[in-house]
Amino acid sequence: MKDLFSKLPDVKIKTALILFVTSLIFLAIATSLKPQKHYSSGFDNFENSIPKEFGDWKEAPQLTPQVSLVSDTKSLQNQIYDDVIMRTYVNKDGAKIMLALAYVKEQRQDVKVHQPEICYPAQGFQMLSSKVSVFNMPVSSSPVVGKRQVYSGSSHQEAVSYWIRVADETLLTGIQMRLKIIEDGLFKGRLDDGVLVRVSSITNNESDVSKFYQLHDQFLSELTATVEGKFPGLLVPSASKT
Repeated sequence: MKDLFSKLPDVKIKTALILFVTSLIFLAIATSLKPQKHYSSGFDNFENSIPKEFGDWKEAPQLTPQVSLVSDTKSLQNQIYDDVIMRTYVNKDGAKIMLALAYVKEQRQDVKVHQPEICYPAQGFQMLSSKVSVFNMPVSSSPVVGKRQVYSGSSHQEAVSYWIRVADETLLTGIQMRLKIIEDGLFKGRLDDGVLVRVSSITNNESDVSKFYQLHDQFLSELTATVEGKFPGLLVPSASKT
C-alpha cells in the first residue's frame, strides 16, 4: 500500500486516500465491536408460547394477586420488559403454583430483569431465607443456577424458586449479568436477551416449604421440557443457541 501511495503525483490525493483507508479500518473495528444479533429464540410471545395445560398441570383462576415483577409498584411492567406473563396452575391433587415470566430482548449494562429479592421487599414482604440452588432441568445445555427463598407478607408466606437466564447462562447477581452482557457484546458481537423464571406457592407452615420446592422442581421440569421443544433457549440455556 505504501508503494501505491508513493506513485501518486498529488499530495492531496495521497492524503485523501490514506484518510479513506484509515476510516475503513476504524469502521471495520467499530462494526466488529457493535453487537449484531440477539440470542433470543424467536418466539412470538408468552401468551402463545407458554401452554395453559401440560403434563399434570393446567391453568386455574388466579385468586391471589402475584407480587409484581418490578421493584416500584408505581412503574409499569411493560415499560421495563418486552413481555410478561403471570398465571396460576393446579394439578390433579389440587396443588397450586404461581408462575411469573419476564422477558427482555436486549440486556444492556443497565440490567433490566429484576430479582425477587428486590421486588418482594419493595412490596412489603420480608425475606426469611435465601439459598443458592441448582435446578435439575434435563433440557438445559448447562447447569441452571438460581435461588430458593421464603418471604413473609401481611397476609401469607410464599415459597419462591427462580432463576435468571442471560443468553446461554443462568446468573445470580447484577454484577455477573453486567459482565456477561459486556463480554458477549465485545467478543461475540451479540446483544443478549434475558428472562426471569419464577414460581411460588403460598405456605403458612415452615415445615411445608421443602415439599413446595419439590413441587416446584416437578412443575419446572415439565414446563421447560414442553416449552423448549418448540422454543429452545427460551427458559433455559440451549446448546443450539450458543
